[in-house]
Formats: sequence, C-alpha cells, structure tokens
Amino acid sequence: MRTTVNVDPDLLAEVARLLQTRSLTETVNAALREVITITRRARLAERVRKGSLPVPTPEEVRRLRQQQVKTGSLTSK
Repeated sequence: MRTTVNVDPDLLAEVARLLQTRSLTETVNAALREVITITRRARLAERVRKGSLPVPTPEEVRRLRQQQVKTGSLTSK
C-alpha cells in the first residue's frame, strides 16, 4: 500500500539503527511488527500475572514430556 506520511528524520534514523534496517519501507514495516510483538507479549504476561492463563506446574510439564508411547509398541507383526 502506498501512502504519504511525515516522518521525523531523527526518529527514523534511530529506529533504523535499532532495527538494523536500510530503507524507509523496511524500517516502518519492522517497527510495526515490533509493536505487534511487544503488545502481544505484554498481554500474554498480564494474563499469566492475573492467573487467567493456565500455566502448567513443573509436575505437569514433566508428565507431558514423558514418552507417551513405548518404543516398539507400534511394530507390525
């Protein structure tokens, strides 16, 4: 999509340096992706803090990591 925007050149240069981008388009797209990622992580962390996101206990994690099917139990006869 093509559009016209007024961009602060100092801000653009700083963001391009931080994101290691070269062009205006690349910098803007990378910055937008970063905002999305940061916002999603913050929302996820808030859900964990509030307890509204189920987080498995260490015991549940160990159980989930255990082998579900015994080796050799699916061999043909």
